[in-house]
Amino acid sequence: MTTTLPSNDHVSNPLAPKEMKELKRVYDQLCFFADKSHALQRLKDIQAALDEHQQALATSMRRRGMYDTGTFTEEGGGGGSIQTTSFQNDGEHEHEHEQDEKIGDLQKEQKELKKKLTEIRSRTVQHIRPQDTAAALKALGKRTTKREVQDMMWEVDEKLDGVIDWDEFHLNFERNIRDDSGLEPASFYHMVQFMIYDNDNNGKVSIDETMNMLYARVGREQMETTITKLFGGDDGAPIKEVGHQGGEIDFERYWEVVVREQTKNLDKVVNDKLRKR
Repeated sequence: MTTTLPSNDHVSNPLAPKEMKELKRVYDQLCFFADKSHALQRLKDIQAALDEHQQALATSMRRRGMYDTGTFTEEGGGGGSIQTTSFQNDGEHEHEHEQDEKIGDLQKEQKELKKKLTEIRSRTVQHIRPQDTAAALKALGKRTTKREVQDMMWEVDEKLDGVIDWDEFHLNFERNIRDDSGLEPASFYHMVQFMIYDNDNNGKVSIDETMNMLYARVGREQMETTITKLFGGDDGAPIKEVGHQGGEIDFERYWEVVVREQTKNLDKVVNDKLRKR
């Protein structure tokens, strides 16, 4: 994002160790993303189901403890309350058995999916293909055409071999954080920068996440300016803290702001050159 650039006296070492670590994380995430995306989403769904089962099991155990101590009774003469409790416990046992079988199947699928992801991540050659970029953008909620994806790949693919390796990925990021003119092609960079900020992979970036990355690179004053542009109103209105971690925005909002700021910078450069003629 052009608006987060450090001044020229900082570009000799623009990436802090933490940011380099996050850059590598995003690169690893994007490599063969199209092959991993279904498995990753399915693992999230499985984990949610397992968590729900764990909560239901804890509730059931508490209820059973209350039945066993006679806390719950239903009046009905001739020992009716005991028979009702027994019936309810038998019903719960049967339900829990069915749930245990379901959980067993989910855990088996979870293990297989993790094995698949390990195999993909262990491939000797790791790179980012057009379909990986397209799948990542789709996961972020942005619709793109095949041509738009190709243009984004072209921004980074120095070797013109149709894929992006680590050296090209790193070089593109460095070029963009050094650029204060708006001339550097930055669509791919904007996606990467968003994914760096989104270090919990929930599809949103928060004020807290963004501040943690920006402060080391650009300092407090420029960090606050960038935060206000991203999370404040379009008219410069104060930040509205909505969502988790001080406030969150999605990729659509992020993309809108960074492209607008890059266009402003480019217009300024062009106008300055025209005035000097």
